[in-house]
Amino acid sequence: MTTIPRQWAGKPGTGTSTQDPAAAEAVFLDATLSLLEPLAIAPGDVVVDVGPGAGSATVALARAVGDRGRVYAVDLDPAMLDATLEAARAAGVIDRIRPVLHDVEDGTPALPEPADVVWASWCVHHAHDWDAAVGALAGLLRPGGVLCVAEGGLPTRCLPWDVGTGRPGLEGRLDVAHDRYFSEWFFDRAAVRPGRGWSEILTGAGLVDVTTHSTLVDYPAPLSEQVRAVALAELAARVRRAQPHLADDDAAAWARLLDPHDDAWLGHRGDLALLSARTAYRGRSAQPGRS
Repeated sequence: MTTIPRQWAGKPGTGTSTQDPAAAEAVFLDATLSLLEPLAIAPGDVVVDVGPGAGSATVALARAVGDRGRVYAVDLDPAMLDATLEAARAAGVIDRIRPVLHDVEDGTPALPEPADVVWASWCVHHAHDWDAAVGALAGLLRPGGVLCVAEGGLPTRCLPWDVGTGRPGLEGRLDVAHDRYFSEWFFDRAAVRPGRGWSEILTGAGLVDVTTHSTLVDYPAPLSEQVRAVALAELAARVRRAQPHLADDDAAAWARLLDPHDDAWLGHRGDLALLSARTAYRGRSAQPGRS
């Protein structure tokens, strides 16, 4: 695993959730591969990876397309493209990667060839207009090409209902506070309210045979050191974002639970888990071709 320290310089509200995106991607890699599998990427394919993060999916895609294929890594943040290229170099697939500095808010990237597959994982929700962003990505496809957008799923669960610090149900209330944070962040940017789900957004972009695939992320207690570190980092990121919307007693409880110097620190617990579900929506360009 290549660990890339965070050097995020993108727009506010974009980028990675934690300080070590490569570590988080390694923990969620099996789920990512499960979402990629139905795309049936073959040697020689042209694939676009939008929002590649630290490059774990980009490397998997590069291995799938083989020596004759190409993967265009598209991101608005040069630091994330650098991280992706470093991961590709370490994996020995750097010659298959083409970095593209582009913001999907500006429309369809100007690539030299159409794509067999476009993969966008946890990035389209950053766009001001989800319909426009999906339409821009669909514009990259060759006839019969496939667009897959990984968004949504279920909130992560790490804690028992009662952790013994603060009121029971602490993690559920964090979900509520985090949703308030996201709603304020989204509409503070004068974003366009989508008003419908991702399947209908893909259909509205002219794609056909739109389907949905979900996969489970299940790391039961006790966690390995690697997974525990990621679970704690993800919780800390959610608490940081949701902080203005937490009740005072919940904020105090989280401060204790996330403090390694406190007796209540979650890192001491043997019942910390990591359970979630991730979902991808895919559709095919309307013209005849690959299914």
